[in-house]
Formats: sequence, C-alpha cells, structure tokens
Amino acid sequence: MKKVAFIAVVLGLGLWCFCQKTQADMTDDYQRLQQRIEDALLDIYEGNLSPQTARELSRAWLAVDADLDSNAARSLVVRDFSSGSAEDLAAKLGASRSLLQQIAALEMLENQRAGRAAQAQAWRVMITLPQFANADDGGLLLHQPPEQARQPGVTEALSKEYISWEVARTRQLLDRLQRAIANGDVNEAFLRGNLSEIQALCQFPEPILQAAGIKNGPSAAWMPFPALAEPYNSDASVARLAAWREKIEATLPNLLKPADVTRLQRLLVRFVNVVPKEYHNGVEGKGNIVIPLEYQEAVQFTQQAQGLVNELSPIWRRDLPAQYEKHHAELVGKLATLAKQIDRVEDLPAIESTAGEAGGILENKFGLSARRAGDKGQIVEETAFDVRDALNNSLAAAQAGHWQEAESLRLDAYTSFDSEIETRVLPRNPALATRTERSFIDGAGAEPGIKALLDRAAPMDELTAAYERALRNMEECVAILKVSISPATVGFTAFTIIAREGLEAIVVLAALLAGMRAEEQKGTRRWVSSGAWLAIGASAVTFWLSKTLIQSLSRYGEKLEAVVSILAVIVLLMVTNWVFHKFYWVGWNAKLRSLSKASQNAASERWEWLALLGVGFLTVYREGFETTLFMQSLLLEGSVWPVVIGVIAGTAFITAIGLGIFKFGAKLPYRKLLVVTGLLVVSIMVTFFGSTVRLFQTVGWLPIHPIPWLSFPTWAGLWLGLYPSCEGLLIPPLALVYVAGAWLWVKFSSQRATPARQPAPIKGRISYPVGV
Repeated sequence: MKKVAFIAVVLGLGLWCFCQKTQADMTDDYQRLQQRIEDALLDIYEGNLSPQTARELSRAWLAVDADLDSNAARSLVVRDFSSGSAEDLAAKLGASRSLLQQIAALEMLENQRAGRAAQAQAWRVMITLPQFANADDGGLLLHQPPEQARQPGVTEALSKEYISWEVARTRQLLDRLQRAIANGDVNEAFLRGNLSEIQALCQFPEPILQAAGIKNGPSAAWMPFPALAEPYNSDASVARLAAWREKIEATLPNLLKPADVTRLQRLLVRFVNVVPKEYHNGVEGKGNIVIPLEYQEAVQFTQQAQGLVNELSPIWRRDLPAQYEKHHAELVGKLATLAKQIDRVEDLPAIESTAGEAGGILENKFGLSARRAGDKGQIVEETAFDVRDALNNSLAAAQAGHWQEAESLRLDAYTSFDSEIETRVLPRNPALATRTERSFIDGAGAEPGIKALLDRAAPMDELTAAYERALRNMEECVAILKVSISPATVGFTAFTIIAREGLEAIVVLAALLAGMRAEEQKGTRRWVSSGAWLAIGASAVTFWLSKTLIQSLSRYGEKLEAVVSILAVIVLLMVTNWVFHKFYWVGWNAKLRSLSKASQNAASERWEWLALLGVGFLTVYREGFETTLFMQSLLLEGSVWPVVIGVIAGTAFITAIGLGIFKFGAKLPYRKLLVVTGLLVVSIMVTFFGSTVRLFQTVGWLPIHPIPWLSFPTWAGLWLGLYPSCEGLLIPPLALVYVAGAWLWVKFSSQRATPARQPAPIKGRISYPVGV
C-alpha cells in the first residue's frame, strides 16, 4: 500500500510539474508574439523592415496556436504575413494586436468553464488593460473554490469585465489617434496600423457576447477606413475620422445601467467645471507653468471629459436624439479647442471662456448637472460616503501595486469632493476647504498630497498618512456642513417672525374693530372677523402650495434656496419698514378704514358682507403671506423641528395677545410690543443676510474672496451669519446700514417738511400706533 501511495504521489507531482511547464510555455509564447508584433511595427515606422519578419511572425503565431484549447480562439489565428506592402503589413500587425486580446479572453472563458481556474487566470493576466481599469473583481472570482469558480455567473461576470475593458481601450485608442492626427504626427503605416487595431478590437467574438448575455447587439461588420489624405491634420481629414469614429461607437456594446449613465454624466460636468480651477492653480499668465502637477490635472480632466463624451454619445443618440443632433458636434469641438488651448498654455480667460461654453452646452442643452438632486444634508452624507469609499479603495489599489487604478479612484474622490462638499465649505471656511483640496493633490509643506505621492509610487507609510489626512480634513468639512444655521437661531427667527407679523395683524384688526363697538354693528364685526379667520386658512393653503412648488423644484438644490432666501430678505426689509416710515401705519390703516366705511355705507346690502369680509381678509393675509414665504426659506436653510418649535411658541404668544384684546378687552402696550418685536427682526437680519450671501457663493452667483489670515469660530457663522471672506464680512452689516440710513433719511426729511396734521385716534378702548 505504501508503494502504491508513493507512486500516486510521484505521478501527481509529475502531472503538476507538467501543467506548470505547459502554462509557462503558453505565457512565453504569447508574450514572445506580442513583442515580435511591436518590433515589426517599430521597424515599419522607421523604414527598417527585414525580409525575415513575415516568416518570424508566422512561426510565433503557430506557437501560440499550439497552446490554444478553444476552437473559437483558433479561428482568429493569423497565418499569412507574406503579401502586400509595408502599409498592408502594418494593418495586419495592428489587427493582430487586437486579435491576441480576443484570443486571451476566449481561452480565459474556456478554461474557467472547464474548472481550470489557474489557467484561466494566466490567460486573463495577459489581457492588456485600459488606463485606470479595475482588475480586482474578476481575479477574486477566479480565486474561489473550483466548483464556485466554474459557475455560469462567473462566466458572465468575466465576459462583461472583458467587454468593458476593450470598449474603454477602443475609445482610448481612438482618442490617441485623433490627437496624433490633430498634431500631424502620423504617416500612412501608423494610420493603417491603428485603424486596423481599433476595427479588430471592437469586433467581439460571438461566444464572448453570448457569455455576457448580449443579444441582438449592434453589428460590428468591417467598415471601410475613412478616406484620409495628406496633410492628415487637415479639417477634412479630421472630420472624416470623427465621422468614422461615430460609426465605430455605434457598434460598441453598452453595459451601462441607468445609474451608471447618471454618474458618468455628473462626472463629465465636474471634469469640465474643474478644468479652469486646476489651470488657474498651475499656470500664471501665458506659457508660464508654476505648478506642473496642477497643470497636468487640467490636462487629465480635459482628456477624461473628452473620453466621457465619447462613452456617453451612443446613450445620448438613443435617449436625447434632438440634443445630440444639434449640440454634440459643437460640444466635441469646444472640448477639442480647450485641449489645444491648454496644450499651448494660453491665458486663463481663454480657458475659462471655452470651458464655460462647454459646460453651458452640457447643463443648458443636455440638461446635465454636476450636483446630485435632493436634500442637501443627504447629498453631503452620500458624497462623503462615496469619497471615503473611493479613497479607501484607492489606497488598497496602491498597496497592491495598481498605481493607475489608485489614481483613477483618487480622481473620482477628488471630483466628488470638489463639486458637492468643497463648494459648500468654501464660503464658510476658505482655509479648511483649500487645505482639504490640497490634501487630494500636492499637499503643502511637509505634508505631501495623495496625487504627488502616487505619481512617485511613494512608500506605503507616507501614502497611508496622506490618505488619513485627506479623510480627516474631509470629516471636518462634513461636520461644518451638518448644520447650516444654529437650530436655536432657526427657532428664534421663526418665533420672532410669527410674533412680529401676528402682533401687527392683531393691532391693525383691533384698530378697525374699535370703531365698531355698537350693538347694531355686531354683524359688521362678525364679517370682518370671518375674513380674518378665512385669511388664516388661506395662509395655511398658501404655505402648502408653496411647499409643494418648492418640493417640485428640489432638483435645483441650493439655487432654489438662494432664490427663496432673497425673497425672504425682501420680506425682512418690508417687516422693518415700520421702524422708519410712518406711512406704513397711517397709509395702510387709513386704506383699510376707508374700505370698511365704504362697505358699511354701501347702497346695496347684497355686497356689503363681501366687502367687510375682504377688509378682514386683507388685514391678516398680508401678514400671513409674508410669514409663509419666510418660513419656506427657514425650512430650506434649517431643519424642520426648530422651525416647528419656533412657530408653536410664536403662535402661543399671539394667541395670548389676541385673547387678551378681543375676549377680555385688555389694554396692552401695543407700541412697545411692536418696537420690541421690530428690533428682534432687525437683529436677525444680519444672520439671514449672511446665510443668503453664503448661498449665493455656493451656487456661484457671487464671487468668493477669502481672507487667508482671518479665522472665525463656527458659531460666528451659525449665530451672526459672518464668514471669513470679503463678501461674508461686508454684505451682512449692510442690512443694518440700510435700516439706520432709511430711518435717518425719513427723520431728516420730516424735519424739513411742513408738519402734517396727525389723524385723530379712533374712539374706543384702543388706538392704533402712528409710528415711532
């Protein structure tokens, strides 16, 4: 038995060694053919083609053929290199590059289905990856136990992974060819080789498409090459290549899900928007690159924006045919112009203008946005989660030696941070926003940024420290954004507005009813009171309608908040008008009294009730409408519960005042109450002006000029609306300047004018205030 066991072990070891040798031979044959193809292409480009090249290529292909298990892979083997010119040979070699990729994929799937995971992984490793590709998912699938690794689900996942790689490589090869032609760096052999490689790469074998579950996809039949003539960088040649590219793009399989399309479209707008910013940081004047890393970021963002446009073009052609037909060519042209301007290191205004035009096409014509839609608190949390996830995966990729993948994930994290978090933090704390941004890129001083370390493949301890700094800075940014305004400030503001507007309505209504005390005017008082109650109901309906309208426009995010906030600022100015303008009381109350008297003296009693109802309604609804608008702004800027608490407290205060006046006939110091509540309104104006300025800066409607040496504690922004920028310091106090200036102007004007006779107070238990 021992002898039998020994023989079995020896045979097993021998079989294992044979398999390892066979796998090593297969890898050597494949890599030898790849290298021979590259050498032959280089010889053609240099004009040093050897007569032995064709025979050597044929022998190398035969060696690979002997290693193949799949009949589909064997059908792709190139067996004849003997005929034709050097340009014809370049075309065959270009196609051979792509055919080797298809063969490796077919062999990977063949071995995976047969349960030979090691061989499948060996073939997978030989597939040339596109730039920034993620290669981890498929590798993990093949490292499962044998029975799990051969499942149909793994076959489908590997097929889709391969197709996504080659679709990306096709677009990258097209980008490279278009840049080379635009720069005039091509000859006939180079052109034929690249066109053939692209054409062969996008012709996916049917077994791969079937394994990926792609049925009835677009036809990838061999297309005639574009008729390009020297000079190859002429407008006509560039246009013909672009048209050929569109035909190629139409044949590429689409594996994008709706969520992927949304993410890529958002990423595209982010790339375009961030180009001028990175260019500004890296370039001074014309042709003077001061920070190469920032300049390269601008180059990279532009190239990736062009790649995303190409990737999304088939989707737009299908889903947005009208926009695609009208604006796609213009968008492609703007991005091409932007790339040329950056390459020539032109002045910043030219870059900003072209990038702005490209961004305008994306946002205004295609309806895209760099921002997520929805509640801003939820957006910040989701973005922070995405940034954390991307940075953690980027660090893991760097630790595994996948530097391109690490850079791609860092780029995703940075653009997400820049568009959703940095723009919100910058008006509040410019120093923190800038420090966090730098931690993603080049860093500062003794603390280098992530990109700078990735570019030089820094040691893991330095990289880990850089990632931790970036995450720590971002968490500080998120903490600042969790509260737009202090909840106490929101509650206090809601109480103040309710108390002020409600008290004003009560005083005016009491002044009107004071002249209707007689028993025969009981019906008149009832109609006026009914109008007031109707106005309260109408105010509630107005609140509901405005809330519904705002929710329907929620996709506009902070832009909607900015618009509502400026309307609320107007309401604040109207509310404080009584402080310096006597007409606010005399004129408005006189109109209401005259309307009331006219309704009582009406010839027809049929319409008298309607006029009286209108008097009561106008008295209260004017204040209710202003309150409704202001509450919507508070709900957008703060959370719900502080507003609710403030409204409840203000309502309780007004209810007590109303009961004291109308039920018990109490005599209260109305003028003093109005003065106190008015001063409270003035006190919150600075805070509200400050938050409105911050919103305008967040959406880009107002510039930001940070004051680097100035730093405010968080409570200064939450309670006072003051932020460390020129706009954040100068604009909010202008509210007080306006109130004080208007009050002084009215006082000065009234002293110069002839004093007018004051109207006599209404007889009764109360008189209405006539000013300050």
